[in-house]
Amino acid sequence: MGATSEKRTPKPWYSVWGNRYAGDQPPFYDKTQLPWVQTLEDNWEIMRDELTALLASEPDRLKPYHINTSMSFPPEHWKVLGLYYWNLIIAENCKKCPRTVQLLRSIGGVTSFSISVLEPGSNINPHQGDTDAIIRCHLGLVIPGTLPDLGFQVGNEIRAWEEGKALPFCDAITHTAWNHTPKRRVILNLDVMRPEYLKQQNGICAHVLASSWLQMLYPRFPFLGEASGFIRKLIYHACRYALLVYLPIQRMFK
Repeated sequence: MGATSEKRTPKPWYSVWGNRYAGDQPPFYDKTQLPWVQTLEDNWEIMRDELTALLASEPDRLKPYHINTSMSFPPEHWKVLGLYYWNLIIAENCKKCPRTVQLLRSIGGVTSFSISVLEPGSNINPHQGDTDAIIRCHLGLVIPGTLPDLGFQVGNEIRAWEEGKALPFCDAITHTAWNHTPKRRVILNLDVMRPEYLKQQNGICAHVLASSWLQMLYPRFPFLGEASGFIRKLIYHACRYALLVYLPIQRMFK
């Protein structure tokens, strides 16, 4: 009898292909099985104080979520301040919160993190993330209420945020959030690569970034929407290969 073949890791799912997510991941992950969650919860006050101080002193750094303004209502009430975005370092923001960056860099496989603000009286419409290759995690920093006024739903499961507590979930499953309190909700939004995809991290990040950039170019340059599939693929692959080279290099010098 030959040796038993190893179980092959399935390919990551990507929203850009337009198919509905049909993976086998749970809506919410068991955080006791994720050792890095302890780092977040043990140090949440350090990060909260540094990040909220930055928001208070430089509020203009907070920008409306720009990928799709129809994703929240009112559109300008979901705001973010990005530090990492799919391994792309936003250096000018990282310099403003060095202790937070140092803590998050100590977690292996981190691809993105940002401050996410949901203003009073607003909703984030149901949507899916870019891929199931990451575990997305919300860490409560300023949570002005609880269910039913303030909450978060992934699939059919509804949870409440808590200050200092992490909520890891599958970003590929349809999710939504709401804040019907009189105060803003502030969380740290963190992406960590699933262990089985760690060796593919740069490739996954380069794919998501290149796809996102191409989608953002369409409204600015309408002729791209009329271009042949060959031209669009050419632009995508040029961006992706450039990012495959750039992402590891920029990390060495930051």
